Amino acid sequence: MSEPINPYYSHDRYDAATQARLLDGVAEGVVVRNTKEVVFANKAIFDIVGASFEDPSHIERPLEQWIYPEDHDKVEQSFQARVGGGDTDDQYKFRLTRVDGSTVWVSCRASLIDWAGETCVVAYIKDVSAEMVIRHQQQLSNDLFRNIFNVTPDFMMLFTLSDARVIDVNPAFLNMFGCRREDVLGANVGTLSLWSEPTFFERFVEELKTTAFITDSPAALATRGGAIRHFRLFARRIDGADAPFLLMTGRDVTEEISHAQELQRTRDAAELSNRTKSEFLANMSHELRTPLNAILGFSELIRDGVGGVDLTEKHTDYANDIHRSGTHLLAIINDILDLSKVEAGRLEAHVSVIDPVPCLDMCLRLMQHRASEEGVSLTHTFNGSVMIEADERLLKQIALNMLSNAVKFTKSGGSVDMSFEKTRDGGACVSVCDTGIGMTAEEIAIAKRPFGQVDSSLSRSQQGSGLGLPLVVAFAEKLGARVTIDSEPKQGTLVRVFFPKSVVHEKPGPAAPKAIAS
Repeated sequence: MSEPINPYYSHDRYDAATQARLLDGVAEGVVVRNTKEVVFANKAIFDIVGASFEDPSHIERPLEQWIYPEDHDKVEQSFQARVGGGDTDDQYKFRLTRVDGSTVWVSCRASLIDWAGETCVVAYIKDVSAEMVIRHQQQLSNDLFRNIFNVTPDFMMLFTLSDARVIDVNPAFLNMFGCRREDVLGANVGTLSLWSEPTFFERFVEELKTTAFITDSPAALATRGGAIRHFRLFARRIDGADAPFLLMTGRDVTEEISHAQELQRTRDAAELSNRTKSEFLANMSHELRTPLNAILGFSELIRDGVGGVDLTEKHTDYANDIHRSGTHLLAIINDILDLSKVEAGRLEAHVSVIDPVPCLDMCLRLMQHRASEEGVSLTHTFNGSVMIEADERLLKQIALNMLSNAVKFTKSGGSVDMSFEKTRDGGACVSVCDTGIGMTAEEIAIAKRPFGQVDSSLSRSQQGSGLGLPLVVAFAEKLGARVTIDSEPKQGTLVRVFFPKSVVHEKPGPAAPKAIAS
């Protein structure tokens, strides 16, 4: 075997050369050093630091330049103590600086050796960087767990699975249950005076022996001073090297439960109050409608001079005023009655297959006089080729409320258009489009609430209960339809009620107009 070019091999003695050849075949890095210099380094150590036998600058580089600066004193002190016969560790770790400037952790196992008649130190070097990274990560994980263990407000307890002996508890546990650490460590968890139900802990542990973890298990525990409080327990089995452990955490939810119970009581009281209010409105509406109908009837008799009574024009005007006011009040009472039925869940729908066009046409005729008085033109477009499954009474109320709102909030000279068309998905749509004051998105949300009225100069000048749109939405939902509202201030409003395909039926007749998008 030819002599290597590494000058560390340049020794004349046969035994040293033989040693060099033997050490060069070792998988670990090997460095032999006397008191002055390195006399041998094998190829493995060059691989560890990313150096090359073929590069003279690597071979001639002094030893101290390979050692990480902060670890140089540690390595040198260990070497000097070993050479001088002092006390030093046989194995220790330090860092080397690689050729590319990075660092590598190595484990060093050193001993004295006779090298060419001279006492030297031979160091066996092993790359342990991966091991150090894992150890560092484990240390971080342990530190993180310890920090969480100590600072969490939930109590935590670590104990053995086999005999339930306490290994550790966190400060929250000691504070919560008024215990001292020395009294708890080593004790059997089942014997601690914190279980309000004696058999609970046994059942809890038995379940953990068959399952890996338990989450959100309710328990009542006796805390400091004997106060019983409610907890949610969480536990996980941790398989250790010798025997499995259990980590239990408990969160005090007493206040949350009390708050939830209070909310439930408040909700029940509110629902009862709402039902009582709805029933009261329904009953009062019926009571009020009876005398109102009498007032309306007698005002009509007086106004029309029935019975031979000769009234002056002034008294006739009074009778008209009574009739108009009574009619308006009756309309409001009817709306309130309908709303109370909706809220009380007593709104009934008698669904049958109907032709909606005659119903919608009648609604237009009913609104024609009012629209003329307001100077608003009414137009319509009806598709007569389909029928729908609906309650005719509810459909009429939907249409009247839509038209009433549109006429009410459209200035003189404006227009209101009602249409009934098929949709592209096979459904049908009743829509009312006006050129009125329009609404913002926020105002639409207000208008859809019961008794909600948009604050504008025109709306303030109009009479109404603010129940028009809410009733349209409620009646439409009862019929399985949905309502959309598109509006912009001063640009008008488009209200559409979409009936699904399942309730729309074709009827014999001429071809339907082009369908609209839903």
